[in-house]
Amino acid sequence: MRISVIGGGRWARTIAAVLCGLPHRSDRITLHSPSNFSGLAAWVAQPRFHGRLQAAEVWPPFRAGPDRPEAVIVANRVDQHFAAAASALSAGIPVLVEKPVSPWVRHVKELGDIASAHASVLAASHVFLFARYFQAYAEAVAALGEPRSLRFVWTDGTADVVRDEAKSYDAAVTVFDDVLPHILPMIGRLQFRDCTLCSMDVQRGGARLEIGLQSGARPVSLLVARNDDGRRRLIEIVTDNGVATLDFANEPGTIATSHERRNGDPLWDTAPRPLATMLTAFLAAAEGGPLDPRLSPALATASASLAGAMRGAYIEHQVRWLEQRLGAPLDSSLHYALAELSGEGRGDGDTVSAAWSGIKDSVALRSFLSGSPLWSETESGQVTGDL
Repeated sequence: MRISVIGGGRWARTIAAVLCGLPHRSDRITLHSPSNFSGLAAWVAQPRFHGRLQAAEVWPPFRAGPDRPEAVIVANRVDQHFAAAASALSAGIPVLVEKPVSPWVRHVKELGDIASAHASVLAASHVFLFARYFQAYAEAVAALGEPRSLRFVWTDGTADVVRDEAKSYDAAVTVFDDVLPHILPMIGRLQFRDCTLCSMDVQRGGARLEIGLQSGARPVSLLVARNDDGRRRLIEIVTDNGVATLDFANEPGTIATSHERRNGDPLWDTAPRPLATMLTAFLAAAEGGPLDPRLSPALATASASLAGAMRGAYIEHQVRWLEQRLGAPLDSSLHYALAELSGEGRGDGDTVSAAWSGIKDSVALRSFLSGSPLWSETESGQVTGDL
């Protein structure tokens, strides 16, 4: 099978490497990145890939021809997900899109419509649903009876290293747009579905959020953060018969209840890991099999819908907070907020510093924000909402 991975960053390369190592397959895999072609060309030439990986400086050829991909995985910048996925789906090519498929729910739905119109497959990446340790935790929770409340902590440090490479994030993507596509499908599997927003406490310029949700009558508490004290991945559920936790900051993590404490996945080092399992499921669908429900774009739609419910109040808070800080020295919280709202190409340190020093009043601030996709996409800059 000819597989195109669109993207040149850490995660796109991780996907390509795992594809290359899938057993009993001899796929031809090409990484496409106009912005990082030279780096990819050196990376794919490593002997461990045995010549199965290629690098390309342009997007795949979607029209009929010998190089037309038979499956596409979109793992480039979030603001380019829609264009890449729409082009492939319009050509009838099965597509897997990394999270978030899009921050905007209308784009997720439009991609679904394009897939239906062209009899293609749209899959949304939900890699943790394929983790055996998460499945084992869900079973442990179910055995304890009715769940009553859930707390989920998802934080990243300033210098986390994942798979021997420094982890980074797109400063123009809010932490909730980035993390909810992981969290919401997971808590849905844990019987906390149809969550509605109750509260949101924005801290450190938006780098840290405490989010209160409600699933029916049951409370759900989320703590999500970047540039925090360190990497934390913790789920804690209170049930009728005790508390169950999953700590997976270091996979495969630890499952703990009042009755036991155990390794989340004893087969971690001997059986396929979550990403390999998810990619295998997608390729099976691309080859004509049914789509694994864990890859359903409906899950991406739910995540984008909740993020959309948060966005207006979040931006209104950010604008008010920035107005209150006008004239203050540029600190890490101000830098984070300005980089997030500044728009493409305006988030580097020197540019943010120069911009902030020139913003003297609310009029200048709103003029600066007018170039932000985050600002302009939210009710065309007319933000409303209460925290």
